Amino acid sequence: MAEFHDLAELALNRDGQSWGNLGYWHTANDYSDACRALAQLLGDQAGLGEQSVLLDAGFGCGDQLLLWLEHFGVARVRGANLSSSQTVYAKTKLAKVGFKDAAAAIMRGDINDPEVWWLALQGDRPSHIVALDCAYHFPSRPDFVGLARQHLAPSGRLALTDFLLADQHNTGSFVHRLLRWMLRRSHIAEANIVHRDHYRRQLQESGFSDIRIIDVSEHVMPGFARFVRKLRRGHSVADTGKNLGWSGQIKYRVTGRFLEWAYRRSILRYCLITATKTV
Repeated sequence: MAEFHDLAELALNRDGQSWGNLGYWHTANDYSDACRALAQLLGDQAGLGEQSVLLDAGFGCGDQLLLWLEHFGVARVRGANLSSSQTVYAKTKLAKVGFKDAAAAIMRGDINDPEVWWLALQGDRPSHIVALDCAYHFPSRPDFVGLARQHLAPSGRLALTDFLLADQHNTGSFVHRLLRWMLRRSHIAEANIVHRDHYRRQLQESGFSDIRIIDVSEHVMPGFARFVRKLRRGHSVADTGKNLGWSGQIKYRVTGRFLEWAYRRSILRYCLITATKTV
């Protein structure tokens, strides 16, 4: 059976790049640059630095791991990712540029499986746990948050980008029924998509404080939708010289339209969330 999370994003990137997130399009016009900008924003907000011991929950094809290691200079990186194809690609990419230890420290696994945490961390108590543009795909984000709290070092930081319901969105509306249908099609558990107050309460009840939720929707959702419209005209695929394929074009075309609809109708908001483990 084909993986939902595979290597399709390679066709969206410049040569040598393999990013796979929605991007931060405030100043970027290129997909690879936008993806890197979103990752760097997350790392900045998390407070990554040379003393950081990092677990990346959902590291994609490895570009963000290189950012943590090279730009932020983290001391150690661990990781777990559900996709087999992406994990193999990331391991190869890290090893090729000299990070063999980091390549050995990442693994394929379901981040909602408690056993995966023990295997991935190898005895480490991370100072930081990040989830870049993937937490909404987890089988249960609350379970992930609980496991993050369990394994973080004292006063450790959790940082992620995630979708929230817009404050004014009515969950009893016809529009919400359409949203539920789209979430199922997108492999997103409905229980993961909640209002801001609910999200904050989940973090607090799991043992986190100093919670910051920053809405970055305007620089993420419309920008990705514009990029996908270019894909439909074939510009970006032709520029990279790579073949996205029919299934890939359908996947991103639907995603772009969905995000544009959800943004314009004030249904979803894309946010950057940071929180500190309560001692």
